[in-house]
Amino acid sequence: MLLKQHLIDIEVPEKIFRHYALDKILFFDIETTGFDKIKNNVILISCGHFSEKNKFIIRQYFGENLGEEKKILCNFGKALTDYKVWCSYNGIAFDEPFIKRRMEINNVDFTLPSKHIDLYRIIRPYHKQLGMERCSLKGVEKFLGIGREDTIDGGISVELYNEFLQSEDYDLTEAIMLHNYEDVLNLPKIFRVVYNIDHNEELRREDCITEKQLKYLKSLLRKNQINIEGDLDRISKKAASRIIYSILKGEINESKFQHIIKNSY
Repeated sequence: MLLKQHLIDIEVPEKIFRHYALDKILFFDIETTGFDKIKNNVILISCGHFSEKNKFIIRQYFGENLGEEKKILCNFGKALTDYKVWCSYNGIAFDEPFIKRRMEINNVDFTLPSKHIDLYRIIRPYHKQLGMERCSLKGVEKFLGIGREDTIDGGISVELYNEFLQSEDYDLTEAIMLHNYEDVLNLPKIFRVVYNIDHNEELRREDCITEKQLKYLKSLLRKNQINIEGDLDRISKKAASRIIYSILKGEINESKFQHIIKNSY
């Protein structure tokens, strides 16, 4: 397994750094050989954390062959033990379930952080109002004026890795690792957008719950004496529909509803 470590200076405004406790978060991203959690492998994980204000450390675990997946996962699992919060870009949909399944398949003992900050899910409902052309990671970076040395995407990473397995040309690993490195490097910088969303009362998510839905949901909660915390008028239509449907079916689970609300913002 190839291990690389980088120490980088990152300028994050003090108010943002403290407000989101960025020094308590593990930032991460993965590269895989495909989208199938059963058939495909994790070939690279990069994780970053602040050692102190503006000092950011990124560690990269790269598999020099497919048989080193377990080593990658074990090393990442050890890094996770110090954190209750991890952060990704669209990781709730892809990275987290992929990691969990591959750890189970490889019999790796692990405990995932209890809170996952997915920056994509936070930004997506507001990106058009904010003036972004696209809500991809590179789209957000462009909006913030963040430049990249990396010129590839995840699909090309797979092609380069397969070529590396055949040729053992380590120049190919540089391109793959740079792509993954910059994905993690830029995550803390994106909290500038999150801060803007959280402190701009004029913004309203595009898929926000309708007034009719909100009124009906609140009446169902009162009628069934369900107590859940959260700002219901900010949740999505989809989240509201899931809770309403569950209540009407008699499947009342306050912790489940709380989880739906929490992940809807």
